[in-house]
Amino acid sequence: MSETHAHRRENGVKHSHAHRQEKPGKRGWQEKPVSVVPLQVQMALRDAMREEHIADVEFDDLLWILAQESAGIVGAKNSDSTARGLFQLLHAQYSLNPHGEASFGNAVEECQGGIHYIYGRYHTASNARDFWKRHHWY
Repeated sequence: MSETHAHRRENGVKHSHAHRQEKPGKRGWQEKPVSVVPLQVQMALRDAMREEHIADVEFDDLLWILAQESAGIVGAKNSDSTARGLFQLLHAQYSLNPHGEASFGNAVEECQGGIHYIYGRYHTASNARDFWKRHHWY
């Protein structure tokens, strides 16, 4: 569904165009602290970053996204969608894991899939985190 808005350009000419309705954020969402992520999952993220040649400075943003998406639960499943894993990849993104769907349950491989998704779509973990903070999804 779209809404039509009228705007006046700098030159005074009025124009109108349609805007998509903004997807509502998750109701009652509260930021999860990164401390909810178990240490072994944090280490798996570091291992995946090394495998994927991701700079250490990206760790905090990746860990923050992981905390929001799964609280560090390896193999996490979303009961409302096909989202799975530490970074909650949708079915269409399962192939981003090193061994596709078979990677679920392996923390390092789930992190690699999340890294592939984030860098493929947002180019940096910081961009992905900024998007997540605005929309409560990514």
